[in-house]
Amino acid sequence: MRLVAQTGPSWQYHLDQNEADILLGMLKQFPFNEMEPAQISRLGQDDQVAERQKLLAELLAEHRKELRQFGLGLLAADKWEQRENGCRLTLDAGSRETLLQVLNDIRVGCWHALGQPELEDFIPTAKKELWQYNLMEVAGYFEANLLEPEE
Repeated sequence: MRLVAQTGPSWQYHLDQNEADILLGMLKQFPFNEMEPAQISRLGQDDQVAERQKLLAELLAEHRKELRQFGLGLLAADKWEQRENGCRLTLDAGSRETLLQVLNDIRVGCWHALGQPELEDFIPTAKKELWQYNLMEVAGYFEANLLEPEE
């Protein structure tokens, strides 16, 4: 994936066919797992803390629902142009930002599913761990290319 043009608030990225298939597959399946928000307080569990925790969980669920809708909208043909050697993806500033949120949600969700390991020491051993680890890395690849395009 590489940036091929940026004009005003529009970014155009070239993806080879494998990259396009992987990104589209990730968007179709998003979210991959349910993610609970971080615990608000470790000190107490009074009624106010429980209510805030519930509200946070509801807001996170709503946000992920909106991200899912965005991801499905990104599958629309007007965003993608088939080319001889791959695809061209055109994003406006808002779509680019939201795609980054989707990819980050995938990365963080996979990291949580893996048990929040120190990644430099982590070696996936089970098939599901390997799948989640690779998914996390692929999402990171797309994030990096959206944030710091090759020169």
